[in-house]
Amino acid sequence: MTLAPQRGERAPQSVERDPRERALIAVIDGLEAELRRMDLWELSPPSQQMLASTQPFCFDTLALSQWLQWLLIPRMRCIFAGEGSLPTESAIHPLAEDCFSHLDDPSALLTLIERFDRLIGGEQPALAH
Repeated sequence: MTLAPQRGERAPQSVERDPRERALIAVIDGLEAELRRMDLWELSPPSQQMLASTQPFCFDTLALSQWLQWLLIPRMRCIFAGEGSLPTESAIHPLAEDCFSHLDDPSALLTLIERFDRLIGGEQPALAH
């Protein structure tokens, strides 16, 4: 997977977007902001070898926060820019609950991840709380 620039890259606003996609953009932006707020955002990417893992979430080579930063967020921004289709399912939240349980207050991060899963699963923004 090719990495996209991390900071400041947003989906083009001139494109007409449906409410679900707008909600997903807000969630992805929120994930970045929350990872930064929690000091989980890294300045240097992991090695290409670590990023090339074939395990779900690169679980054997990356922390979940790294996977979110270096793979999920850039990939979703590429999709928002028209380079691919949205996935049809996501189940990050159960793993995130376990992976982030050691943090002082992961509730905002977990809420964003749960919202992402629901929106990807097809739930409409008004229903995805």
